[in-house]
Amino acid sequence: MLEVPHVESYRGFIFINQSVSPPSLKDWLGHMRTSLDDMVDRAPDGELEVAGGVFKHTYTGNWKLYLENLCDAAHPWFTHRSSIDAAQRRRDDAHSDGSGEIAIRRMRQNGAPYSFWESEVGIWTYPNGHSFLGDYHDDAKLVATMNDPLFREYISALEQKKGKDETKRILQVRRWNSNVYPKLSFMSQFRQLRVIHPLAVNRTMVCAYTFKMAGAPEKMFHNTISFANVVNGTGSLVLTDDLEVYNRIGLGISSEGAEWLEIGRGYTSDQRDEHGGRRGKNSTSEVYIRNMFDAWCSYMLSGFPSLSSRDGAQ
Repeated sequence: MLEVPHVESYRGFIFINQSVSPPSLKDWLGHMRTSLDDMVDRAPDGELEVAGGVFKHTYTGNWKLYLENLCDAAHPWFTHRSSIDAAQRRRDDAHSDGSGEIAIRRMRQNGAPYSFWESEVGIWTYPNGHSFLGDYHDDAKLVATMNDPLFREYISALEQKKGKDETKRILQVRRWNSNVYPKLSFMSQFRQLRVIHPLAVNRTMVCAYTFKMAGAPEKMFHNTISFANVVNGTGSLVLTDDLEVYNRIGLGISSEGAEWLEIGRGYTSDQRDEHGGRRGKNSTSEVYIRNMFDAWCSYMLSGFPSLSSRDGAQ
């Protein structure tokens, strides 16, 4: 085994780098540090614990598909149509241990009209391929009410440790999926982290981990696991929708057709971000795919004229 030349950590997450002269972890993460901050700051005691085991699944397709999917606000209304329909047919008062209610809310929210996905979510990108998708759940959809006893117990724990002003700031951060290119994707609100492992050019394994928040009520972690079952479990209706589409994309790529796939949606309307990145004017912009493509080319092709340099972004 070879010694890893560079090891750095941020908020308890350890990153290794085999490059001879890499940038510092702080510089490489850039503004995406705030997504990691968001996940850790939600713990009253400021620490996370890996718990609940790991979900693993493999799919037939390139590893980039997974990262592209997680920041795509255009696909839920179409890709998850079957699970949306199933959730909409379900009675609100159907018996459940609580996990079923989480599943129904999750799937129904995917059924928001396309106009909502386009204008209400938001997509932000940053150097080195990183990006995050805005949150599309309001508190009424995440908990039965802001006065839910478990939620209030959690808020009280936060306020005791961090104060009311800091608690308010933490809860106002609304992000769905954050991608740290090219290996990680995580959801800060639900304490989930996925590690993407390329096995071959057309074979990928994804490992999804869940975290327990130190100082939070124990049942909060039960809800985290329930949500993980809905989104990451191998029997998940949401995940299997995505896997079906990955397979169809593979079939399309391998068939005779156009040599290039267009990733131009939103290209002429993307805007600068105050933290050194670019964001889509509309949530359905493919700015995040162009941003990852830039990073991929910079790793693979020295001196490649990036998309961002060509349009004057940097």
